[in-house]
Amino acid sequence: MVSFRSYGSTSTYTDDGDDWKVRPDRPPSILTHTKPSLKVNTADPRQQKRTTFVDAPGQHDRTRRIRDKQDDRESSKFTERVEETWAPRPPAEDVYEDLDTYFPGHDLDRPVVDANSGGTSPTALDVGTAPPRPVSVVSNAESSRMRYKKSIRIVAEEHKKKYRESRADPAQISSNMLRKRSTKLWGSKPEEIMAGKDKSVPPLPFLPPESPPDSAKDPTSFKWVRGELIGQGTYGKVYLALNASTGEMMAVKQVDIPRSASAKTDSRQIAVVDALKFESETLKDLEHPHVVQYLGFEETPHNLSIFLEYVPGGSIGSCLVKHGKFDEEVTKSFAGQILSGLEYLHSRGVLHRDMKADNILVETSGICKISDFGISKRTDDVVGGASTAMKGTVFWMAPEVINPKKYNGYNFKIDIWSVGCVVLEMWAGSRPWMGIESVAVMFQLYQASQPPPVPEDVLLSSSAEDFRLKCFAINPEDRPSAAELRKHPYLALQPGWIFTGFK
Repeated sequence: MVSFRSYGSTSTYTDDGDDWKVRPDRPPSILTHTKPSLKVNTADPRQQKRTTFVDAPGQHDRTRRIRDKQDDRESSKFTERVEETWAPRPPAEDVYEDLDTYFPGHDLDRPVVDANSGGTSPTALDVGTAPPRPVSVVSNAESSRMRYKKSIRIVAEEHKKKYRESRADPAQISSNMLRKRSTKLWGSKPEEIMAGKDKSVPPLPFLPPESPPDSAKDPTSFKWVRGELIGQGTYGKVYLALNASTGEMMAVKQVDIPRSASAKTDSRQIAVVDALKFESETLKDLEHPHVVQYLGFEETPHNLSIFLEYVPGGSIGSCLVKHGKFDEEVTKSFAGQILSGLEYLHSRGVLHRDMKADNILVETSGICKISDFGISKRTDDVVGGASTAMKGTVFWMAPEVINPKKYNGYNFKIDIWSVGCVVLEMWAGSRPWMGIESVAVMFQLYQASQPPPVPEDVLLSSSAEDFRLKCFAINPEDRPSAAELRKHPYLALQPGWIFTGFK
């Protein structure tokens, strides 16, 4: 899959990195597969609320998808925040304070969760017991049926309290990896609590059980609630989610399973479903502070779901849209973090193949996380194999991806070239190859193997220029590994520097 997209995705976790906001100075968007010829969308992206792929079956389908995306954006709390801030995903604490807004349509006060949730499920954070609520008058039958249940709101309150306590403890703040290991859902049986279901029975108080039912003793299952839309790609959508068994915020990436006769024969939809399954299997055991954590996977007759770590904030792309070029210390900090995550991925045999600003999430604290592994590849080869498939986004592609025959395929070093492009984005405040059409960029990479030019208004120190040249070495063998590049003098931060903003 090759995507030529406009810049400005304000949030990721999507299946193909499709954009939700178009930056005015970005070129049109095109998509090509391995064999079909390139098709270029000549429409002005500034006239569309979002970019789309031009190899759709027809104009009607393309128009319908754009309209559906616009409708979703208008109805989502997250997309409403896009114009207000570079960080459309609020901190979890803010979401807990406004659950009804972020989980509309759900009766959050109805007891639906097993009473022992929060301490024994696979995602447990050892939260305390919920405080008793005033007892209401209900029938004996209803009381018996609901006796061992508590509401989603109570579970969320329990987790919020535990979360605040952990944030106040410096020892727990530094144990991010331990937290992520405790939230793994692999092997668990998900059960979604649907909005608007069983509202006829009034909410009942939490009553501490003396002998919980067998279902409450099952540590391999968890209930979850789907909330507001965070963003979407061509086929998949990403939603806020809440683990109702523990109260922890998550994100869930969903792709519809082809069901109609035409959909079942649509090779692209089938490929997306297969890719999501592969993505889940590939990434389920990855754990690193600078890589978005994949928590679990579910397949139903209607869709596939990947449960993800919820990352508040935005992306480097959304930050550039709001702030323009970054302060150099910010660029150094972000580049070092990206390389740390990339070093880990390469050590586990993972080629990302789509490194760019839109795919690097940034928390409000300045922590970066690599996301969107929809076209990544896993290999057992210590140097990354010799891949030949042309995948990625053209403006961030290395020459050997465009012309693999010339270089006998490509390996991990393509991600190093892309890191150079991301750093160039942060220096310039705009995408690589700014002002040059995608087809022309492909020609430059194929024929001349040239790196993206440095804009005239970007002045680099000798150390920064050396870093750039190492990332853009034409011969992949001359490019340093992520581990080697992390040691480059350019990335050394000023003593005592901390992230306080982008300027």
